[in-house]
Amino acid sequence: MNTTVSSIKRARTPAQKSDRKDTILLTAKAQFLQTGYEGFSMAVLAQRAGVAKGTLYLYFGTKEEVLMSLYNSEFDRLCATLVSQVTPGFTDREFINAVYRASITDPVFLALHARLSTVIEHNISIDALIASKRGMLEQFNTLIAAIAEHLDLSHTQTMEAFSAFSALLTGCFDGHAPGLLEREAIPDDVAHFIDLFNMERRFKQNAYHILQGIRSVD
Repeated sequence: MNTTVSSIKRARTPAQKSDRKDTILLTAKAQFLQTGYEGFSMAVLAQRAGVAKGTLYLYFGTKEEVLMSLYNSEFDRLCATLVSQVTPGFTDREFINAVYRASITDPVFLALHARLSTVIEHNISIDALIASKRGMLEQFNTLIAAIAEHLDLSHTQTMEAFSAFSALLTGCFDGHAPGLLEREAIPDDVAHFIDLFNMERRFKQNAYHILQGIRSVD
C-alpha cells in the first residue's frame, strides 16, 4: 500500500529530521535515475517521499539543492572508495583505473557531475553552495592526505591531478553515447572511429598523459 502524505508524522527531533532527509534523498535518487535532470520534479518527489510539498521545501529550497546533496553523498562515496583501494606501490595506471571504476560505480554520480558547474550550482543559495564546497574540501583533503604518499606525489600534485580528472570526466561523459549503433552491422573503419570516443578509453588514456605531465614538472 502506498504511503500517503497525511499518514506521515511530522519530524520533530534532530534524529527524525535526519531520517526524513535521508528518505527524501533516497527517493530523489530513484526519481533521478528514472527521469534524469530535465524530468526531475519537486512535486513528484514530495509525493513519492510521502511529504507535503511545503515540508519538502523546509529541507531543500530548489530541486538543484536536492541534487547537490545527492552529489555530495556520491562524492563522499567516491573518496571513501579510493582511500580504501589506493595502497602503497600503486602504479599510475592502477590509480587511474581505480578513479574510473569509482566514478562509474553509480550512474548518478557522473550524470550529476556533468551538470554540477553549469546548472546545479547556479540554482542553489549561496549558503548551500558554501556548505557544499566546504564539505567537499574536507573530503578532498582527507583523500589526498591518505593517498598522495602511496602515489609518490605531493599534496599539490595530487590536487592538480584530481582537478584535471574532474574536467576530463565531464568531457568524456558529455561525449558518451551508450549503445550507439551497438546492434547494427557497421564497417570496420566506422567501428574503429566510434571506438576512439569510447568513454573509458578516452578517460584512461588522457588521464595517464595528464598525470605524466604533472610528474614531469619540477
